[in-house]
Amino acid sequence: MAPSKKNAVPAVSAKAEKEADLVMGTNNSSIVSKRSVEMLYYPKPHFFRYFVKKPQRRAPLINRGYWLRMYTMAESVRRFMREPSDKPKFVLSLGCGFDPLPFMMLSAEKPLCRDTTFVDIDYEKLMVNKKTAIQRTSEITDLLDNVEFFPDDKAVQIRSDHYLAIGCDLKNIKKLDETLRNEVLPAECSVLYLAEVSLTYMDVESANAVVNWGSKLSADAQFCILEQFFPDGPEHPFASKMMKHFNKVGAPLYSIHKYPSLREQEQRFKNAGWTQAQARSLWDLWSDDDFLSSSTRASLYKVESFDEWEEFALYASHYFLLHASTRKPTSDHDPEYEVTCPCVSPDFTLLSHCPQGSDQRRYGAIVPDTDHTLGYHGGLGRQARLTSTTLYGKSKAVTRPSQPFLPSDIPARMCHTATSLAGDDCLLAGGRASPAAAFQDCWLRKGGQWQPTHSLPEPRFRHSAVKVTLPNNSEGVLIYGGKTSNGQILNSWILWSENGNVWQTVETFGKKPPARFGACLEFLETQTNKGVFEGRSETGILLGGIGKDNTIIEDIWTWTFHQQKDGKYSLHFNDLTYALQNEPLLKYTTRFGATANRTPWGLVVAGGIMPRQIVPLDKEILLLDFKELLKCVDSGDDWNGNFILEIGLGKNFDGPRPLLTGHAAHAVSPDQLVILGGGAVCFAFGTFWTEGTWVLKRTESTVENNWVVVSESVQPTKNSVAQKSLTRETS
Repeated sequence: MAPSKKNAVPAVSAKAEKEADLVMGTNNSSIVSKRSVEMLYYPKPHFFRYFVKKPQRRAPLINRGYWLRMYTMAESVRRFMREPSDKPKFVLSLGCGFDPLPFMMLSAEKPLCRDTTFVDIDYEKLMVNKKTAIQRTSEITDLLDNVEFFPDDKAVQIRSDHYLAIGCDLKNIKKLDETLRNEVLPAECSVLYLAEVSLTYMDVESANAVVNWGSKLSADAQFCILEQFFPDGPEHPFASKMMKHFNKVGAPLYSIHKYPSLREQEQRFKNAGWTQAQARSLWDLWSDDDFLSSSTRASLYKVESFDEWEEFALYASHYFLLHASTRKPTSDHDPEYEVTCPCVSPDFTLLSHCPQGSDQRRYGAIVPDTDHTLGYHGGLGRQARLTSTTLYGKSKAVTRPSQPFLPSDIPARMCHTATSLAGDDCLLAGGRASPAAAFQDCWLRKGGQWQPTHSLPEPRFRHSAVKVTLPNNSEGVLIYGGKTSNGQILNSWILWSENGNVWQTVETFGKKPPARFGACLEFLETQTNKGVFEGRSETGILLGGIGKDNTIIEDIWTWTFHQQKDGKYSLHFNDLTYALQNEPLLKYTTRFGATANRTPWGLVVAGGIMPRQIVPLDKEILLLDFKELLKCVDSGDDWNGNFILEIGLGKNFDGPRPLLTGHAAHAVSPDQLVILGGGAVCFAFGTFWTEGTWVLKRTESTVENNWVVVSESVQPTKNSVAQKSLTRETS
């Protein structure tokens, strides 16, 4: 009797097979996104093309996120291969899917791969399909020296000098161990395990069995795992969207619940026999010049315009790379973790009012009206950028704005500024359509009418604007930084004055802040006969923003605006970053895309994103005592006190958690700050909208949040006003 053949795929329950198919389905979505990245960002030859039948160009946010994932895993492999060793090296990709990383490495990094063998490992069913695709692709087989293909019922499906493919469910540790020990690995070797969002789909016990087994397979082993985590808890809007997405597609994440933090992930590996383990978020790695060079970051914009920084940071802050090793630590000291006890001030309360049918927009600008009405103009809505202005009022009794809102035929825009001036005047400046289409036009509301005024010297968006008082009590608008259509980050300071309505460049003296966009800029106080200045001067603050190396700048400056004797305006700067280094909360103030509002309580900094980590819940809103800050400036001494107060979301917050990115804020009266809009596209997981209205007040204040959407205002087109202006711009 002939011996019976073994099945290629072991018998499993229908439920287990369905679960495996759903997990494999996540691979199909992932490789389509990676193929999109490859088409745009990678030189030929391309290898994802042989595994993706219908390529699609993904949105810039998806491309940027997957680019970072792909770079992170590839760089981890390169670092392993560069390490000096007299032993052969093996890269074991656990749950590899159809990822062609080995072929990309063998093609682009062949000399580096000289002593390395790549071993792909995944479900038997998937690896049979991968084998078939490789078998019919000469562009891949030509890379594989002495390649052999084996029957479907064999554990080793493909064998060559530098590449092997193994079909094995990772839950079957016994089969995997026997296959590797008997057919793949020599007695002495160095091993790197890769697990890119694969173990987390397994139940925790099975995933931990893999982690434990890995530390014992070789005396010289390393493990690089890339997975999701909760940097600020499962209730964070991004985390919530992410978890709902994976549950919806039938591939829930398991490890994240057992090991939600970086520290717990590190301890997980140490408990499993790994002597070293360090976990860092992808957002942290993005900012590390040793891991990802500034020139590489800058090169990405040359391929594809990009302005989804808040959304990119949210995504990268929820994924980590952990590197573990069985080698003896070079230091006896474990990495230090900052232990912070939330210390939210009881002096402030955030009131939410979120009725159904609230306005959904982000990256708009608040157009002031009265103490009980305001407009929220432009920005990005559910489907497109908006031309409309939504009227908000303290009660439904309000039916119309006191002052006119912008005509609807002014081109739709986002990331623009609207600066309040005296007598209900207002100046709207710049903004963008797409990141490659910045606006140059400016509009002035004066005497109850909107009219075009002089355009900006160059188009810009994500700039910062603040009102300043000029001699003779006239007013101006000071604008700094921003970005142009070609991606240039601006460093100019320009002034618009109501006397002449023209823009002029402001002279700067001494050390000055580097170019940036998305920074916080605000006026602090008027000074008279102080320091080197004679007469009146205006003092303000500058925080954060993203600079030319595409990371958030961690600095804090004060600026002094002054008219010289020759009539020209000048700016002097004071870099306080070093002097304030002992302020424990300073690192939470240097943000991108935050709002900064001067109030009687101090400077309120709300939302946005920060370097290397997500903005924690208890630091979502901060209050800076700028009077104490200016004392530090006057004394010239280093600061040893505390001038930053944690508000978070206020005392006893009981509303839905907002996502304060792309929001707008306005101090409507001395006792309340109104926050509107915001939200984010949470990568491929869905969009979160911060709906309703939010009022920050002192706890003892009797102010209530009665702010509601009154109507979406569609102003008359003025027929000629906008068109005439645009004609002038293009003629």
